[in-house]
Amino acid sequence: MIKLKDIKNQKINEIKLAEILFYTFPLSFIIGNFLLSLHLLLFIVTSLFLIKKEQLTIRFNNSYWILIFFFLYFFLSTTIQFQSPGLLNETIQGWPFENQPIFKSLILFRFIILIIIIDILFLNKILNLQKLFLFSLVCTSFVSFDVILQYITGFDLFGLKSHGSHNTGPFGNEIIAGGYLQKFSFFSFFYIFKNFQNKNYSASLSIFIIVFHFIAILLAGNRMPMILSLFGCFLIILFIKNLRLVMSLSLLIFISIFFLLAKNDTKLKVAYKSFVNEINIFNLVEFNKNINKKKDIVVTEVNKEGKKTKWSEGIFKKNWEGIIILDNSGYNRIYRTAIAIWKEQPLFGFGLKSFRIKCWEVGPKNAHLQPESGISIFSCSNHPHNYYFELLSESGIIGTGLMVIFFLVLLKKSFYYLKKYNQRINSEIILLIPIILVLFIEIWPIRSSGSFFTTSSATFFWLNVGILFATKKNKSL
Repeated sequence: MIKLKDIKNQKINEIKLAEILFYTFPLSFIIGNFLLSLHLLLFIVTSLFLIKKEQLTIRFNNSYWILIFFFLYFFLSTTIQFQSPGLLNETIQGWPFENQPIFKSLILFRFIILIIIIDILFLNKILNLQKLFLFSLVCTSFVSFDVILQYITGFDLFGLKSHGSHNTGPFGNEIIAGGYLQKFSFFSFFYIFKNFQNKNYSASLSIFIIVFHFIAILLAGNRMPMILSLFGCFLIILFIKNLRLVMSLSLLIFISIFFLLAKNDTKLKVAYKSFVNEINIFNLVEFNKNINKKKDIVVTEVNKEGKKTKWSEGIFKKNWEGIIILDNSGYNRIYRTAIAIWKEQPLFGFGLKSFRIKCWEVGPKNAHLQPESGISIFSCSNHPHNYYFELLSESGIIGTGLMVIFFLVLLKKSFYYLKKYNQRINSEIILLIPIILVLFIEIWPIRSSGSFFTTSSATFFWLNVGILFATKKNKSL
């Protein structure tokens, strides 16, 4: 005979399992993509079973239709492109089924399911942000400590060696520690802000946590995450009145430590000095002026009539081929390649994972644009290292347009919550601020990034989207 107590315990265990799977996502990002994929699948399956069994209240946001149209369009576009005779079809013949672009584009639908599930679980008060942020604090603090230890001793807690200018901590050979901290650190900061705001030591604790994490991001050696983290702090100072003092003091202390470290660490100094030179518009203009004067780099362009036109490689050129951006990083050549691919199929793009195949064609096809110096102005990679260039080259104007519309919806919701927070000083809405920040940073167009469709980037992005949409008419955060 089944006892009522056993039934209640079983229900509690099912809910607890869904909670644990949600709150421990930050840990799976550390362990690796395989576990993260498995974790995501288990969370979706467990949650769907819970929703059906408990008949939880369900709602559907009209904005989801944009995503449904995008993923459906992207799947059909990818299928058509890779089924058609040509380079794409020929290249994937030897690929395993699980790596086939058509299959990969189909399982992207799991992210729509994910955000709907998160919405339902928040609506039914099964999930809350405080526990997720607490677990993020534990994970980011551990990674920060491990990275700093690796920088100081040359080895981390697991005996993994430092990679010279990069300290990867628990991520081993993957140079992504800075990116991980940039994504999850704001959750940690706001957990401290929310739960210790009435304590006498709240300001000191907040400053310590912020500086501690920022030092780790710096020592990780990932420059773009460092810049994006500083950008996020600047947004906090700009828009969140009651956090301005703490964040300003934290940045002041961190910048002092940064200059002290750079003064005594040649590798750190060189890395950030070269980065500043790459993104300094004044240096770019001066560099291009000098090139135009010397005329030692000349591009030869051949029109349809066979007439040759020569022009200097410079920032003031008549079209995109002449723009020199991040000259030493290689991203400028990758961006040019993405644009060249997009121009071949501007409306529809070439489908998921097509960039890594099509990029090898760009150089030979555009040989007439190569400078006489022999230095290629194109480059190849697994992805274009920018969400918008990736969307353009792989989904065309149609797919990019759908995602830009969805991004605008996110910005509209974000503005609404920020306005509501500043008007009412709502202690619950404060937990939404880091969600808004990381989403804004993720969709910020002027940045290098990973692939928009990889497991780690996509899971992080859609988790936050799900949380932001789940807050509608939901007071339990």
